[in-house]
Amino acid sequence: MTSDDFRSALDRLGDGWATRDYKTVASHFGERLHYSDAINYCFRDKKSLVEFFEDDDGKPQSCKFHNAIFDESRQLGCAEYSYKGNFIYHGTVWIKVVDDKIVEWREYQHRSEKTWKEFWKDE
Repeated sequence: MTSDDFRSALDRLGDGWATRDYKTVASHFGERLHYSDAINYCFRDKKSLVEFFEDDDGKPQSCKFHNAIFDESRQLGCAEYSYKGNFIYHGTVWIKVVDDKIVEWREYQHRSEKTWKEFWKDE
């Protein structure tokens, strides 16, 4: 995967969450995966991941990736994001890719009702 491919994959993930097409979002992940926020949840298979995504209380979802970097030699990327669904989260995710599939997704996030700019006091 190249840096441009990584950014495109993030855009497709954001589009999938916005349309609540969770099976398509999950298709970007490998069969064996590690998706976690380190404290509240950890998923190791696509079925559990889709069930987690689908538990959205029927609310609209959105995910915007603000900044992203990708180390092509290590196939490791990082991105800052804002996610709005049941709650609003602002955070960072570390992503490991193997054969163009996400195999590790480690997110670190904070819940806040603020916008991205308000959250970071970027006036």
